[in-house]
Amino acid sequence: MEVDAVGKAIRQYRLVPLVSHSNIGLEVTMQRVNAQGELSKQPYPKVFGDQRQNRQIHNAFAQTQLKLTTPAMADLTSLMAYLTGLNTTARRALTTDDYLWPLSSTPVLPADLTKIPLAEADEVGFKRRQQQAKKYDVTKLMTTGVHVNFSFNEQLFTRLYTETFHQHYSSYVDFRNAIYLKAAQGFVRMNWLIQYLFGATPSLNIADKQAKPQRTSVHSLSGRYSQVKGDYTSIDRYVSKLEADVRSKKLLSISDFDGPVRFRSTGQLKTLGRQGVYYLEYRGLDLDPTTATGVDQNAIEFLRLLASYFVMMPALPTAMVGQVSAQADALAAQVTAENPTTASAQAKPALQVLDALKDFVEKYGLPASDAVLLTHLKQRVSDPKQTPSAKVAMQAEPLTWAMQQAKAYQEAAHSQPFNLPGYTTLDLSSQLLAEQALARGIKVDVVDAQANIMRLTHANRAQLVVAGSGTDLNPQALTTVLGHKVAAKQIMAEHGVQVPASQTYRSANQLIDDYDRYAQGGGIVLKGTESTHTVVAFRIMPKRELFEQVVRQLFEQTKTVMAEELIVGSSYRFLVIDGKVQAIVERIPANIVGDGRSTVQTLLDRKNARALRGMAFKYPQSELTLGTVERYRLQSYNMDLDSVVSRGTQILLREDATFGNGSDVLDATDEMHQSYIAAVEKLAADLKLKVAGVDVMIPNLYAELTPEHPEMAVYLGIHAAPYLYPHLFPMFGAARPVAAQLLKTLFPEV
Repeated sequence: MEVDAVGKAIRQYRLVPLVSHSNIGLEVTMQRVNAQGELSKQPYPKVFGDQRQNRQIHNAFAQTQLKLTTPAMADLTSLMAYLTGLNTTARRALTTDDYLWPLSSTPVLPADLTKIPLAEADEVGFKRRQQQAKKYDVTKLMTTGVHVNFSFNEQLFTRLYTETFHQHYSSYVDFRNAIYLKAAQGFVRMNWLIQYLFGATPSLNIADKQAKPQRTSVHSLSGRYSQVKGDYTSIDRYVSKLEADVRSKKLLSISDFDGPVRFRSTGQLKTLGRQGVYYLEYRGLDLDPTTATGVDQNAIEFLRLLASYFVMMPALPTAMVGQVSAQADALAAQVTAENPTTASAQAKPALQVLDALKDFVEKYGLPASDAVLLTHLKQRVSDPKQTPSAKVAMQAEPLTWAMQQAKAYQEAAHSQPFNLPGYTTLDLSSQLLAEQALARGIKVDVVDAQANIMRLTHANRAQLVVAGSGTDLNPQALTTVLGHKVAAKQIMAEHGVQVPASQTYRSANQLIDDYDRYAQGGGIVLKGTESTHTVVAFRIMPKRELFEQVVRQLFEQTKTVMAEELIVGSSYRFLVIDGKVQAIVERIPANIVGDGRSTVQTLLDRKNARALRGMAFKYPQSELTLGTVERYRLQSYNMDLDSVVSRGTQILLREDATFGNGSDVLDATDEMHQSYIAAVEKLAADLKLKVAGVDVMIPNLYAELTPEHPEMAVYLGIHAAPYLYPHLFPMFGAARPVAAQLLKTLFPEV
């Protein structure tokens, strides 16, 4: 079939890329169930907040249903990443005996359907749920699935209308409506094929072993709770039909229409024709139980390809719309009722449609990935056992299998609680803040993954966040200055706190030449001035040869090195949020503790095998490595990797403790004397820092800090964008909800 006037104009003005870059948003609804597949009796997770305000995670018909809603995006990879992040966030908020049911089929419902807990977002909403439960079949209201929202690229509309179609339509809105109308007609016509390829509910009720298996029991006409059909002849007739259905009480309200395609607008339905269609909502996808999110990206890519095809192909003649829609319904009824493991009566037409789409892709230069997708989908037509519904139908015990899937996905969501799938290109602190934002209905945009820049948006107010905690809550100039250790130390000293004496070097030879002077003074700390992670400490100066080796290694990582007097004490990181110390951790230098039987190598391997330990800054606790300094420390104990460490003996592998060199991190928030907390808060207030990480050496955290003894607290550094993750994943002690506290500071209304 040849393209119509719109398709020809798209080719003429080379707008095909805009056609295939439509914006897509997803609404995915799942049930919360217990370990037996019964509706959950656990309360709605409090972290999601007010259901009326949280547009990303909220309830649906029942209190046990969770609806996850993404923003509309043109990039499908980003869209699926967002959904993955939402899905993982939702799973982590569930209690121990809570799981997300992976099917659109209903789980095990109570024998008395009136016992199903209805959503209670507000009194008006609750009464509406009660009315629905009386009006419709509750079992059908308890099914779940995926709604796909399409909005075409607005540049496509404006260019076409300006260049050509202002001559054919009375207004821009009429032109847009015409495009959306023929796309809706196309989805209705192709609904049978979509159900064949992606249907995944052989039975409406998972516990019903007597039901004849179908390709989809949810998205057949009989599976819909309202049974009302839409009129896609024109926008006005679509509106009139639904209004009539409400008046005749076939529908309680317009929003109860559950046909495969709905027109959506920013206003009320009666003004749809005048205000214009804002987007199309396709409501015909079952949850895919083979994915944790319930969404197969292939399905979304196929729907977008269909949308592109419908935009460029001729619309149905008005007089034929009713007849073709009726034929499409009959075809869908036939295909959805078929046994999913057998060949479809419409296999040949299905292959013809897929071939026509492939010709369309190749002829009009759509992405090559679309052609690959079509080849893959043709295999589902040739072998029906590859379809999702067949895979479910072939399970000997569908309920058992579904719960195995649910438990596996739940376990995977908790396997690395410091990582947020979909956002793992960001640093740990950014991921932790993103998870808290998603849970509370705050939109998360990754502006620059490499630079760890996010934009958080709520109620049309946006906040940029760098590295998980760098925000405009702090003065911009000071934030920049504090990135330089020398300047940061000078600023702290100017505000009356004790800092170590130091000298800065710009060449390795210059520092090495001063070896004798430092050797006479005792210990030394060497720090890269522009790098947070480049630190080496010696309580006793090593031999000149080792010192020279370490210095040259440091200068390979940084341009300038600060030599600092060594302060004896324990190292603490105070985290300030909203001007108050919210958490404190103690950092103990990298070490192993003997058991009297194991070698040094075994002890190292055992400690590094812990779930929270791994590559520095990719895991909350950095692994222990054996570099120049660590091997020197082992030698100082007269040990090597094969030595057995006596029971209870601690071997320090380093004398400096940072978050990136294998140190143990212990929560000390409740142990710290209030005088140190007050001193840190005063410094932050003097610097006008709302968010800060302050590093302090303290000999005794229980002893009161007094003005007469400022050496009891020596300040090593201050950071305007401090790490959040050490306080959430300490090796010992309580985890502190610092990401949630920072988010509350950024968005007090949430």
